[in-house]
Amino acid sequence: MYFCLLNLMIMSFSMQTIAQTQSAYRYSRSKSNLLFNAVTCLDSGVFSLSHCAALAGGSKTVTFFYNEDDNRCQWDCMFLYNENCTTLCTSPWSSYELEHVRNAALHKLPSASSVLQNAISLWSPAYATDGIIQTTGTEIFHSAQEVSPWLMIALQEISTISFLRVYNRDDYRFHDVAVEVSNSSEFVQCGFYKGPGKARQVIELQCDSRTVAQQVRLKIIQGTENYLNIPELEIYIM
Repeated sequence: MYFCLLNLMIMSFSMQTIAQTQSAYRYSRSKSNLLFNAVTCLDSGVFSLSHCAALAGGSKTVTFFYNEDDNRCQWDCMFLYNENCTTLCTSPWSSYELEHVRNAALHKLPSASSVLQNAISLWSPAYATDGIIQTTGTEIFHSAQEVSPWLMIALQEISTISFLRVYNRDDYRFHDVAVEVSNSSEFVQCGFYKGPGKARQVIELQCDSRTVAQQVRLKIIQGTENYLNIPELEIYIM
């Protein structure tokens, strides 16, 4: 698939004026089929692909879509998982994502605060990184009920985090989740998702600023009777 790398400055679009800011987002055309459909998006006519990317970067969007035939842009979308996307589900739109090298979480063995009923064969943390997306039933990661359940993945090396992608279960328990990172024993919060996530929603998360880390943790930080359910977690690095 043609790979088009864009070196783009984040811009804000007001009426017909594009104002440049100091931050930079780098996007590239999606390298594989996206296993989700866009349900709602911001939608606008644009002058060019660069203009579309500027709108996406200005709203901290991970994935955006560009229709070259009509010069239209869709960004800041809500996605739902679609297991039937074995071919490009976005045609005639082309999809672009924040630049990344690979999913560093794939086949890593995560650790967790707990496992529901200690039933590792049903709810192991390893199911969250096995590359198999199950939004119903067992063979997903499922914590016990806690105040602040968490799931942590140690990357192979210290890496620049591009974005995270979480495939939500067919429920609404993914809420008030902090993205925490560490290069030692101390974790610091670099991002937050309020939620709650919709059933089967695909949630894309970023740190608030450029982040280099070796450990990444998702942790519910509000509420008292919480479960953390994650069918699949992807961590894309530079």
